[in-house]
Amino acid sequence: MTDALLLAVAAATGAAVMIVELMAVRLLAPWFGQTLPVWANVIGVVLLALAAGQWLGGRWAESGRGRGPAALLLVAGALSVALPDLIAWLAPATLPERLSLEEAYPFVTLGSLLVALPAVGLPMAAMGAVAPWLVRMSREAAALPGAVSGRILAAGTAGSLLGAFGSTYVLLGAFGSALSVRLAGGLLLLASAFVWRVTSRAGASGGRASLLTLLVPGIGALLPAAPRAESQLVAVETPYQFARVVRDDDGTLLLRLNEGLDSFHSAYRPGELWTDRYFDAFVAPALLAPPDEGGRRSVLVLGMGAGTMARQIHAIDARVEVVGVEPDAELVELGREWFGLPAEVPARVGLDGRVALQLDVKRWGAVIVDAYAQQMYLPHHLCTREFFALLRSRLVPGGVAALNLGGRTREDPVVAAVAGTFAAEFDGAVMARVPGTRNWIVLGWNAGQLDVTELDGRLRAAGVAEHLAWMTAGDLFAPVRPVERRLVDGQDSVEALADAGWRQGG
Repeated sequence: MTDALLLAVAAATGAAVMIVELMAVRLLAPWFGQTLPVWANVIGVVLLALAAGQWLGGRWAESGRGRGPAALLLVAGALSVALPDLIAWLAPATLPERLSLEEAYPFVTLGSLLVALPAVGLPMAAMGAVAPWLVRMSREAAALPGAVSGRILAAGTAGSLLGAFGSTYVLLGAFGSALSVRLAGGLLLLASAFVWRVTSRAGASGGRASLLTLLVPGIGALLPAAPRAESQLVAVETPYQFARVVRDDDGTLLLRLNEGLDSFHSAYRPGELWTDRYFDAFVAPALLAPPDEGGRRSVLVLGMGAGTMARQIHAIDARVEVVGVEPDAELVELGREWFGLPAEVPARVGLDGRVALQLDVKRWGAVIVDAYAQQMYLPHHLCTREFFALLRSRLVPGGVAALNLGGRTREDPVVAAVAGTFAAEFDGAVMARVPGTRNWIVLGWNAGQLDVTELDGRLRAAGVAEHLAWMTAGDLFAPVRPVERRLVDGQDSVEALADAGWRQGG
């Protein structure tokens, strides 16, 4: 076997390793999301499996040359082709039905590990065992073991680099995660065929073994996949996430991302203004937005999703300039098609909310932050004092900033830390629980404070006072005190706070 072929096989194996690793997280997303624990579980399983495979492969390679690499590549390829079906079969078994967001943490964390161990670990172990065999098969292995090992490892790493960039910028957009993994498996099967042919002529037993291994993808395809929800209208795999449009029991269309659980990111009752969900409350900061020097009121929505808040604000007063920022352009397209988002409401797509604020020096009457990471909390870089200082600098005098926070109580570690950090930049910050939800609306002003009488007047003038009467009833909004330990760039710990909240039952 020539060294050129050995290097080509090493590169193909390295490319497959990265494609399977990156796409496996996306394949797990419909059930477990893409949280830091899920990433850690997949990466940990990959490293463990590669290490075990390399160790076992090294021991096995010393027993002889023969058809070892071809068999390993065959196994790895077959398991990779079957990987999407294996995950779709295993994942639902780890999750109880109708699991709520508050109950999800242990199931998401442990469940993703339990699924990744067999589904990802087995093909990775087989791929890890290939490299020692390739070194052993080189004609120069005895005389130049270091040089041969270096070339094989370099070729594998170069293949991994190609797999990382190729899967992210080419395969994902062209084929999606499931087919990308199957293509990686096909590449390994092709490499197996070449190696098999070069190293030996398969006997009867070898032919039977290869036939059994090639049956794995077929068996995987026959496994019962996750049931498709009857209410699901459309499912889209975007460059960022797995998105679904579903119809709730009351007829409301909901946008669910990744694992979803009982969480949603946009809502729409066809032909109606209100959703009877937390979105409705955020009409208030838009109505409180003061005009700029030119006399025009403007609202920026960071985390537009499918455009629920932007649609509602525009419907109440079309004279208000409403602009949304959404990294995922396909969510905005879903908004146009399914959620009644008007074409005249612009969206700045492909931009992170903080980056959008940094690049645009325009000052707004109101900025609403409704961006979520992993369902449970704001993205960490949108929780820090530096971000809130930037946010305040983008408001006109008297302008209002609004946050959507999720948590059961004010004492929830994430709610307390984020709201308390927000209050360090916005004097007079207040917050209130949106009735019937786990959402909190947090308001702060660039010079000013909440005037309930003014809010009531704005709601009445817009004709929405009856629907939002709870916002002006009693002392619903309570002051937010700055916390001593504030979240700052490079030291924020939102994930750890969310974990602490779950452990405390908060």
